[in-house]
Amino acid sequence: MPRNAARSETVMKPCVESPLPVRGVEFGGPKPLFCVPLVAQSPEELAEQARVAHRLAPDLIEWRADYSSDLAPENLVRDARMLREIVANIAIVFTLRVKSEGGAQAISQAHRRAAIERVLRSGSIDIVDLELASEPEFLDPLMALAKHRGVRVILAFHDFSSTPPNEELSARIRAMHARGADIAKIAVMPRVPEDVPRLFQVTIAARAAFPAMPLAMMSMGGLGSITRVAGFLYGSDMAFAVAQESSAPGQIPLEDARRMAELILRYS
Repeated sequence: MPRNAARSETVMKPCVESPLPVRGVEFGGPKPLFCVPLVAQSPEELAEQARVAHRLAPDLIEWRADYSSDLAPENLVRDARMLREIVANIAIVFTLRVKSEGGAQAISQAHRRAAIERVLRSGSIDIVDLELASEPEFLDPLMALAKHRGVRVILAFHDFSSTPPNEELSARIRAMHARGADIAKIAVMPRVPEDVPRLFQVTIAARAAFPAMPLAMMSMGGLGSITRVAGFLYGSDMAFAVAQESSAPGQIPLEDARRMAELILRYS
């Protein structure tokens, strides 16, 4: 079955009104999408991780460029082009994560903006992941450039210490929608088991409130691992899984995540 082929039977997944096409996959369609992160420090490691990921054929690949030991914009463009050649037609998410939301290293906003701009102009990526909390003078020009270049924008919020109240999470999703996000992403850390079903509640409400905007909603760590394979039942359209190395706590190996999701789909 093709990577993003819809199943013939009816499934419970709440879909968006019109799925968002990105290089052969559909955000918000009947099938949950799995994205594997690449967290290489060198071009050689990036190439090796990309080859492994390509063999596994995930729906998307996220290049966490903040793990790189060389963040010169021209070298990131070089690596982006290499990555595109290796992974062929798999969609690429480019992320140069800020330190305060889980980035691998401290990078000045001026350098981040220059690097992201160069990679957006390279024509090698399909989606860029940006933090909702970024100041307007950083975020607005990058979102405008992404739109001009035909690159989709994920606006993201991360909390590695807790799961904020439902009202706060819902407010952040509203803000993402108001800022023009193509995809809204929330990643939070559960402290008690009740935090996980709360995220499902927020996801259901967000799908109802913004039926045209795809979502990527996840609870991290061991407690939250169920959200990575069953979140689609509540309206989350993408989860992260592991090819070689994880980029956040609680990520599950891709083949295991796929098998679990297929079982849930089979009986839902």
